[in-house]
Amino acid sequence: MRRKPLAAVLALLSAALVLGGNALLDAGWGSALRSIADRVLPNPEITMWTPAC
Repeated sequence: MRRKPLAAVLALLSAALVLGGNALLDAGWGSALRSIADRVLPNPEITMWTPAC
């Protein structure tokens, strides 16, 4: 049963990424992280919401 240790490692890693990301955002690195994410992650489709005519 290797699933429990793997799940624990993934949970700790995700918590570290969230807390580390929040610390960097608080330190003023938000625009740099956003720029990196824009280059690495695929571009989401932009949906324009307009009122129905």
